[in-house]
Amino acid sequence: MFSVSPWRVALLWVLVLISAIAVGLVSHLSRQQYAQLMILEREANQLDEVYGKYLLEQSAWGSLQRVETMAVQQLNMHSPRSSEILMVKSQ
Repeated sequence: MFSVSPWRVALLWVLVLISAIAVGLVSHLSRQQYAQLMILEREANQLDEVYGKYLLEQSAWGSLQRVETMAVQQLNMHSPRSSEILMVKSQ
């Protein structure tokens, strides 16, 4: 028949136990890493949203119409008339 020594059975039980603990540990670590990934992705999405708002604000503050209006109102600037334009010729 088939005979197995008690030491082999004990060794197999120890190896199975170690394998089970390793599976549990790896599962726990992967869940932790996945949770961290979700937090970082949520933060990245929030930063993308803020960046989009800043781009809109920048385009509003830098629009040519706004710059021209501010130049006229606050600095009393105006577009030059044709009589005020001087042509400079290079030699």
